[in-house]
Amino acid sequence: MPLHHTYLSYNQHLYSHYYLCHYLPASAGRDNLSHSLLRLKKGRQPDLEGWLDCSLELFAQAPIPPGATIIRALHHHEITDSPNPSSLDLLGQQFAHHLRHHYHPQILQKTHPNQPIKLFSKPRREEALQGLYRIDTTYPLPSPPGHWLIIDDVLTSGATLRAILQALHQAYPSSTTPIDIFTMARATTTLPAHSPPLKGRHYQFGEDDMTWTLAEDPAPYYSVLQLKTRILSDAF
Repeated sequence: MPLHHTYLSYNQHLYSHYYLCHYLPASAGRDNLSHSLLRLKKGRQPDLEGWLDCSLELFAQAPIPPGATIIRALHHHEITDSPNPSSLDLLGQQFAHHLRHHYHPQILQKTHPNQPIKLFSKPRREEALQGLYRIDTTYPLPSPPGHWLIIDDVLTSGATLRAILQALHQAYPSSTTPIDIFTMARATTTLPAHSPPLKGRHYQFGEDDMTWTLAEDPAPYYSVLQLKTRILSDAF
């Protein structure tokens, strides 16, 4: 499967966004992909190994020259990178080691911890993240970035990534350094306003008729190979 490529808009500019799979948000029902991504965030196996391996395999297709400076989105409780490596830290380290980039998560900081925004509306997400991120311009980079790469686990509304883009542009207002984005999944389903979360079963939202239907339970996976096969075929 080729790497998915689309764009994220910010401030009248488009930024390349690369991702592996299409993502069903938690508010649209529970499925194997959302469950696997939650396990990934917690560092559970086989999900951690499966997603990292597939990310490295597919992102090698991206037309980004070696030497990019990689930063990651921060979790809601973080104001800087944690001393205990998260799944995103492991991803950034793999990209740096195998694709000859540079991983410097310490550059990106937040002014304070924030509430989890996953159940916020898009306008409320953007309001909650406005001005939250900052770039530490005193951080001793070995050389000026020739390319920025922002990594996160999923893109839902894009509010977090736009907040990071805002921080980069505020820190380097005259810079023309390219900025690209990588996430493991991207939400593509548009949900009706005030849609209640569905718990415990696998539901499917029909964009044509705007109704919920009970879908078949997805088949489980038991090994890294089975998980990677689903990721690489976008077949969750």
